[in-house]
Amino acid sequence: MNLDYQLFELINQFAGKSHFLDQLVILFSKYGPILFGLVFVWLWFSKKGDPYENKQIVLLAVTIVFMTLGLAKLMELAYFRPRPFVSHSVNLLSDKSSGDPSFPSNHAAGAFAFAFTLFWRRRKAGAILLVFALFMALSRLFLGVHYPSDVTVGAILALLVACLVISQRRFLHPPYHWIITHFSRAKSQSVR
Repeated sequence: MNLDYQLFELINQFAGKSHFLDQLVILFSKYGPILFGLVFVWLWFSKKGDPYENKQIVLLAVTIVFMTLGLAKLMELAYFRPRPFVSHSVNLLSDKSSGDPSFPSNHAAGAFAFAFTLFWRRRKAGAILLVFALFMALSRLFLGVHYPSDVTVGAILALLVACLVISQRRFLHPPYHWIITHFSRAKSQSVR
């Protein structure tokens, strides 16, 4: 047995032992991505801090998430890794198809992409989101649908894309400015 599977077993062994914990992890894994999205919807409309900068952070997060998930999809197409429950006897708490690739974890990639973006400008809130992203990654192991390397690569991919996009953000300022300006204009016209 390899280390990846041993680490998987370390987490997955707790699945099916507590109905409450199982349901909590299932709900978090299923609806967690919505929670991440709601944080950024709140940030877009928030009056706290600089509203213009808040909107830039949101647009940057959307860019980073889409790029991360796009690259993850290309990795899936280049290398198909079966899910743990296909190759091993696991405590499966999900109805995932055996035809879906395990590598990399899109849930982890998306969650960490949101978290790294927020952490870049809002350390406290970003740190909280990073903890939630870690919980998202662990939930995928608990449910029996990903190996540790799947979620780790998802997190690393998100970090690399975030670093690249943030370092080149000056090229994104003009389209972001256009979007924010037009949104503000449309909002002020609808208030009249």
